[in-house]
Amino acid sequence: MRAIVIDDEKPAQLHLERLLLSDGRITPVQCFSTARDGLDFLAKERVDVVFLDIGMPEMNGLEAAEYIQQLDNNIRIIFVTAYADHAVEAFELHALDYVLKPVSSARLGKTIDRIAAWRSAMPEMAAAAEVKEPVSNAAEDDIQLPGLLTFKHLDIYRSLKPEAIKHKWRTTKSQELFAFLFHHRGEWVSKEILLDKLWADVTLEKGLTHLHTSVYQIRKLLKEWSMTGKLEYNMNRYRLLPGNLVSDVEQFEQGAGYAEVTSTNVEDLREIILLYRGDYLEEHDYSWAQSKARELRRKYIRLVMDLAEWNMKHGRGKDAAEQLLDLQEREPYAEEICRLMMKVYASMGDGSAILQVYSSFAKTLLEDLGHQPEPETSRIFQELTAK
Repeated sequence: MRAIVIDDEKPAQLHLERLLLSDGRITPVQCFSTARDGLDFLAKERVDVVFLDIGMPEMNGLEAAEYIQQLDNNIRIIFVTAYADHAVEAFELHALDYVLKPVSSARLGKTIDRIAAWRSAMPEMAAAAEVKEPVSNAAEDDIQLPGLLTFKHLDIYRSLKPEAIKHKWRTTKSQELFAFLFHHRGEWVSKEILLDKLWADVTLEKGLTHLHTSVYQIRKLLKEWSMTGKLEYNMNRYRLLPGNLVSDVEQFEQGAGYAEVTSTNVEDLREIILLYRGDYLEEHDYSWAQSKARELRRKYIRLVMDLAEWNMKHGRGKDAAEQLLDLQEREPYAEEICRLMMKVYASMGDGSAILQVYSSFAKTLLEDLGHQPEPETSRIFQELTAK
């Protein structure tokens, strides 16, 4: 097996090189003092293992590991660190193993045993990967597409079926990172922005460690659930490509792009309304999601009101009233909802309901905000009750 060593300390390079030569199972091809030089070499030459120091200037080992995986995800990374508190995080990031400085021959021997075991298992892993699943004639509803829910709370399910398994996030930050990258899906987001938005309350070094750990958790999820999406890294930027992930927000936005409610699309629009379980990422209170949440809320309000108006015009006043009552619970101070509700009850010939709607709305405004209904709302009330 061929390996390279990347470590900014020359004595540490030579020490590790001597231990590898003494063991004899791995041939150290070359040593490099910077991650950039090591990456340039890997872009031209193939190796099996990289012994990578974590604490290096300019580009640390965690960042270098991202680039190495981009070049060849079959390369096994062994992190080398002088700090025990980095060990757990390092082990979770692409690494087959980690060793603490100063490296001992006994500890390195165990690492090489692990590399050899991985090497011997490669043919079996490759054979298993080549096994093809039988082609199914099942209906489209049986296709196992992963589902993402973003209204009210962020949840990912193994499939679109009701009994599907829900993913358990290891940390709230890995969940937020996924939410943020999905929020900007298809767009490159710089590492600086991610650190500022998600880890501004910790040191840069700690933030980078958390970022890389969260990236690893997301990639692990994509792989284990056979998603076709990718979390890419390039030039200090990340990009999430959703692939076959079906999300409620994308379905909602696609459905909410209607021009008008018609007998052809009315049933589909009723289904779209059901997707809106609550505001976008409401329970997480992400500050970066608030603008999008307001935009989606406006679309939801307009959709419900358009459907209610369609129902009213087609003699389905009861359905319209129920839709508006539910909407008013979300928007108790909205004048336009109150106005349409009064018109709906007028279409049903229910004068007492008109009075109830207006009186209740006026009372809520006065008690909660100290306001009176707008002149337009009062005018409509007077017109409808004068008939």
